[in-house]
Amino acid sequence: MDKNEWNEEQLRQLDQARFDERKERARRTKVHGIIPFQFFSAVSTECRELFIDGHFYGCVSLVQALADGISQFLRGIHSVGAKNDPRKRVERLRDAGAITSGSCNAFLQIWGNDRNTFHHLNPDIPTDVAVLEERAEECVNCLYTIESELFAFDISNGALVPKNRAYWSEIDPEHLQVFLRLGGH
Repeated sequence: MDKNEWNEEQLRQLDQARFDERKERARRTKVHGIIPFQFFSAVSTECRELFIDGHFYGCVSLVQALADGISQFLRGIHSVGAKNDPRKRVERLRDAGAITSGSCNAFLQIWGNDRNTFHHLNPDIPTDVAVLEERAEECVNCLYTIESELFAFDISNGALVPKNRAYWSEIDPEHLQVFLRLGGH
């Protein structure tokens, strides 16, 4: 067996050994199945994939960055919010009626008390895998809460009808650009 074949076999064995844990993490989390095709769409999908694959530092960090990006996206549409303070931004978006208290709380939970710890990789960053997994799961589930509200839609006569069309890019007046995700609810 040459080196490439050996590496391939090692990857297969590693994938198999991790499968049950990955399956369980996928079961514990959800993803909003259709979201607008925006700059953050692929990133959002990657957040859950990081969690499922057991990359908890990456998951927490990316969800926190994504929450900032989505809140900036909303700030731009609604002309509300604080440019450099994400917490104030989402509170102002909530106060203006652009998001519900539920989404505001989900944003705040994502950032928690550890936003700077993960962002700057401070020395107080958790190292206990169970703690990291729990934090990553919380972040992914909060992201689902936010996306389910912001990007809610109905299906009418076979067409997707967004609750808030301003968040969705149009190809033309009758067609939206969407991002489809595997395992969506």
